[in-house]
Amino acid sequence: MKVAILFNPISGAGKALAAAELLKRGLETDGVDVRLRPTERRPTSEWLAPALTDVDALVVAGGDGAVRMAAPEAARAQVPLWHAPCGTENLFARAFGMRADPRSVARALVAGKTRAIDLARADHEHFNIMASVGFDADVVHVLAARRTGAISHLSYARPILELARAWKPSQLAWSIDGEREELGPGLVVVGNLREYGVRLNPTPDAEPDDGLLDAVYLPARGALDLLSWVPLLRFGLAGKVSFASADYRARRGQHITLEASPAAKLQLDGDAATDAPAAGAAGSGAGVRGGGTGGGLGGGTGGGVGTPQPAARHFWTEPSALRVLLPG
Repeated sequence: MKVAILFNPISGAGKALAAAELLKRGLETDGVDVRLRPTERRPTSEWLAPALTDVDALVVAGGDGAVRMAAPEAARAQVPLWHAPCGTENLFARAFGMRADPRSVARALVAGKTRAIDLARADHEHFNIMASVGFDADVVHVLAARRTGAISHLSYARPILELARAWKPSQLAWSIDGEREELGPGLVVVGNLREYGVRLNPTPDAEPDDGLLDAVYLPARGALDLLSWVPLLRFGLAGKVSFASADYRARRGQHITLEASPAAKLQLDGDAATDAPAAGAAGSGAGVRGGGTGGGLGGGTGGGVGTPQPAARHFWTEPSALRVLLPG
């Protein structure tokens, strides 16, 4: 049996490299042919795809960002994927009960049980867990712009405090399977899995293999408004408490278009999305490199002259495209 172990050299301040080496030693003891492969900044088609041509499984030692990077190539190669958690949240591993110790991986390889799950799309990018537009996305973008190495939960504190005063939400609207709805100011989460950071889980009913995405709108006119949602999300009460449910929306569909005016930043599985959509390009999915129309903290100006037009993001799934290796 041949296994590729992909590791992010900076994940967890070297934790991923140590985990990959430990996995390699443990699996080789069981007679597994193991190949270590560090992540690269080049397109994955150039370096990861060739590494998956003749392997039986791909183990990703890193965080959710490393899994997001690897998933499209694993899907194309039809190689089952296992997440050895070494990041900050490790939501993908949590969703499927995956661990980083060699014994867990070895048992999974012997059992050979897999599950086909949906691979989610946001315009030209993929994601596995969730996407969002709003305060959390802006925090992710600020942190990404300053990041020089491994991060922890504490790394988010400064961007959160800075944005607490400055954040101004965009006006949002969505179309789900062709049915359009004006939402208002706030935050939208589109979930493929039910997991989310610090166990807030805004899409608790999301299923990874139903071909659908769950979308949730949390109304908020500023960062302080979002604080009231924290305990409700943590205990699964969003939409069930009368004072909170009036403007709250939860929908499910195959195709979701999210409009934001002015254009807003997007995060995917905790990563800053690379491009922002062009203002006025609703329906096109086009973007401007570097988030030019997304603006600075708290969203952008919408770009252009005159009245800013909404910028659109498009979400859908590739049903059952990705195979995951399940615990044995």
